Amino acid sequence: MSHRLYIVTGKGGVGKTSLAIALAKKLKAQGKKVLYNSFDQEDQTKICSDLETPSLHLELEKSAEIYMGKKLGSEMVASWIMKTPFFKSLFNMIPGLGHMILLGHIIDLLEDDPELVIVLDSPSSGHAMTMFESSHNFKEIFGSGLLVEDINRMHRFIYAQNVLKNYIVSLPTKMALNEAKEVREHLQNLNFTSTEIIINDCLSPVLAAKEDLPEFLKIKNDLENEVISEYQDITSHKIAHSLGEDFQSVIDDLSAEKIGVLI
Repeated sequence: MSHRLYIVTGKGGVGKTSLAIALAKKLKAQGKKVLYNSFDQEDQTKICSDLETPSLHLELEKSAEIYMGKKLGSEMVASWIMKTPFFKSLFNMIPGLGHMILLGHIIDLLEDDPELVIVLDSPSSGHAMTMFESSHNFKEIFGSGLLVEDINRMHRFIYAQNVLKNYIVSLPTKMALNEAKEVREHLQNLNFTSTEIIINDCLSPVLAAKEDLPEFLKIKNDLENEVISEYQDITSHKIAHSLGEDFQSVIDDLSAEKIGVLI
C-alpha cells in the first residue's frame, strides 16, 4: 500500500537522493500523482526533469513566506515579516523552526490535493530527527495559540494511518547500521512506528552470480553477508548495487528493478 508522504533519510553518502528520486519515478510509473522534494538542499529540478520525474523545490525563506501568508491571510504581511532582521536571525538560531515550517508547507500541499504523494529527500538523519522533534518541542514551549493549533493539525495528518513512511538508508557496514538503528529507535520513541531501515548499495547480490572472484572480492562478499545476517532483525529491505554507468542510468535501474519493494 502506498503512503502520502515518504521521508528518505540517513547519513551523507548512503544514496538517499538516488533512492528518493527512483522511488518518485516508480510511483509515477504506477500512475500516482507524485512530487520529489529536496527539502532545502541542492536543487535537483534539472536532474528530475531529465529523468521525467516531477519535482518540487522549496527554499526555506520563500516557503516560510508562503506558509505564513496562508496562516495570516496576507502574503504582503508575511513578506514584510520575513524581511525583518529578527525573523532572519530566528531561523539561523533555531533551525528546527525552519524545518517545521517546510514540513507544514508540504503537509498543506498534501491536504489541498488528496491525490498527491510527496517523496521527501531529507538532508541527513539528524535533520529528520530535528524536524520531527521541533514540532513536539514548540508545542510544549508555547502550550497554546496559533502555532500550537497548526502543530496539532500537522500531527493529526502525519500520525494518521498509512500517511507517513520513514525510510532510513544505510550502507552494509556495522557502524552505519548501528547509527541507523539509533535513528529508528529515536523516531519510534516519537511514535513514528512506520519506520524501516534499508541496506543500500549491497555488492553481495551482484557478486553471488560471479564465479572465480578475486580474493579481495571474496572477503568483501563474506564480510557484507555477515553484517547483513547480523542485522537482519532490524532491517526491512536490501537494495543491490546498481551497475549503471551514470546517475541517470542508476535511477532508471533502481526504479525499474529494485525500488518497488519500498511501495
